[in-house]
Amino acid sequence: MDKCRCHHIPKEGSFKVGAEYEYSYIIDGIYVIDDNGNRFDFNDYTFLWYFTKL
Repeated sequence: MDKCRCHHIPKEGSFKVGAEYEYSYIIDGIYVIDDNGNRFDFNDYTFLWYFTKL
C-alpha cells in the first residue's frame, strides 16, 4: 500500500488534516484506510481533492 496525506476533510470517515493514510488502487478509483481502520472508496478526482500522494 502507498501513503497519502490528507489536506481537506472528507464528509465520510475519520480523517485529520496533515495526517498520513494508506491507500490503494481499485478498478474505478482509490480506497483509503481511515483512523478507525475502515475503507473508503473515492474516484480519482475526489481522492485528489482530499489527499496528496507521498
